Amino acid sequence: MKKANKSLAFIVALLLLCSMLAACSGGASSASSAASQNSAGGGSTEPTGAVTINAARPIPDDLSFPDGDTMEENIWTRLYESELGIQLNYIWTTPVAQYDQKLNISITSGDLPDIFQVNATQLKQLVDDGQLADLTDVFSNTATAYTQDVMNSDGGNALLSATFDGKLMAIPKMGSGIGNSNVLWIRTDWLEALGMDAPKNMEELLDLARAFTNNDPDGNGQKDTYGLALNKDLWGMFASVEGLFNGFGAYPNMWVEKDGSLESGNIQPEMKNALQALQNLYKEGCIDPEFGVKDGFKVSEDVSQNKLGIMYGFFWNMGWLTDAKTANPDMEWKAYSIVGEGSDAALVQVPFAVDTYFVVSAACAHPEAAVQMLNLQLEKTYGESAEPDKYNVDTTGNPIFEYPLIYCEPPMKNLDAQVAVTAALDSGDTTALNAEQMGYYEQIVSYREGNEENWAACWGAEMMYGPEGSLAVLNEYMNGKAYNNRYFGPSTTTMTQADAVLNQSQLQVFTEIIMGGDIAKFDQYVTDWKSLGGDTITEEVNQWNSER
Repeated sequence: MKKANKSLAFIVALLLLCSMLAACSGGASSASSAASQNSAGGGSTEPTGAVTINAARPIPDDLSFPDGDTMEENIWTRLYESELGIQLNYIWTTPVAQYDQKLNISITSGDLPDIFQVNATQLKQLVDDGQLADLTDVFSNTATAYTQDVMNSDGGNALLSATFDGKLMAIPKMGSGIGNSNVLWIRTDWLEALGMDAPKNMEELLDLARAFTNNDPDGNGQKDTYGLALNKDLWGMFASVEGLFNGFGAYPNMWVEKDGSLESGNIQPEMKNALQALQNLYKEGCIDPEFGVKDGFKVSEDVSQNKLGIMYGFFWNMGWLTDAKTANPDMEWKAYSIVGEGSDAALVQVPFAVDTYFVVSAACAHPEAAVQMLNLQLEKTYGESAEPDKYNVDTTGNPIFEYPLIYCEPPMKNLDAQVAVTAALDSGDTTALNAEQMGYYEQIVSYREGNEENWAACWGAEMMYGPEGSLAVLNEYMNGKAYNNRYFGPSTTTMTQADAVLNQSQLQVFTEIIMGGDIAKFDQYVTDWKSLGGDTITEEVNQWNSER
């Protein structure tokens, strides 16, 4: 896992490289740079005075820093102090995997940092307990014009999900919903070796999985490949299968509209058809029999070792395969739109983009500091005065974008970049490209010219930002091929209480079915889901829908 994490950090770094909490304590006055405020287009980036913010945060695995820097002392903490007069003091940090557990202890004890991040369930609990600051006026008065544009770019749904009884109680970690939709990745060198075409429907896809399993696509004379990649968690990350379920008209882990009301996609009959298809592939040996113990990182290693030929996943999946591309230059993948049954077009599910929120303790004397840090991060990384080679990734590949306490990004930035880069590749005119887009353009040109330096990373840029890249597929989805999650409100009371049990039940039952269990277990799962809180959650979701 560690190796895979390093590979991910490395590719993200290289893709960007070429482009270039206690209470808050007041103190002496410190002025912010006027340039930062003006370039942001309004709002306030200037603190009320030098303040100390006590914070807590998770730390990504294998996070690297320039020599002498740490999470407590780095380019972003220094920027907070010089630009905003904010001294950031981490009272605790912990690896990502341990963060929720440690934070839950802090929530229970009432010993909260000033600023920290939470999931939707924790947010609801903290709001109900009155432990958070109301950020309504703070955001309205402090957020710059650019920040407000970014945070409202989804029509205001992200902010609405952080709003309780008309009060904004958190800053949603803005990201891209469509950017987390599945594309269909296929090894095209294997297609060519077997003389087959890319599948146009689900039947052809399943046949291709069988061919990649049984017909020796790697030409080594051994039956040592699997057609379809799966990870043990089924959803998200590398080798997820949301896209396969979508091909059967099923939408797991989101809310769908049916007969005028909202229902959980998890219990719809179409889910059963997708599970049956996966079970058939498993029985035929087209799925690794050990998938149930392999996370996305381990599956990516299997892909790198030429064991897998089809996977659903994110647009950036090729970013995990640069080492494999270096070792095996003839390996070729291509992203395709997901396929449906027969001639029917499949709609890809678009998850609600926000699952993390930044919150401020009710005890904090300077809640505006959170919005000031957000203003600064958005401007320095994506605004008109952005310096991506300094504030996203430095010249030695350190992932600077991981350092800010509060981080958001414009939801459409990657899709927009693909369009801009492709236009520049066609015309040769790069004047319309921003610094980040210019980096992708230069990488693709370098790859096409056969330059050896960072060759595999530049191949990754072609796979994502090129004219036939995965982001071109996502842009295609935007033309009537996307199905958005119909629920984007805050966690309901029963969600907070029951989600963990419901999610555990789903994974257990679905895995059992895929590995050969009686398909009738799905019907029992639906019954159990309803009785374990699902029916009440459905009532709460529909009440929200009727009142919004």
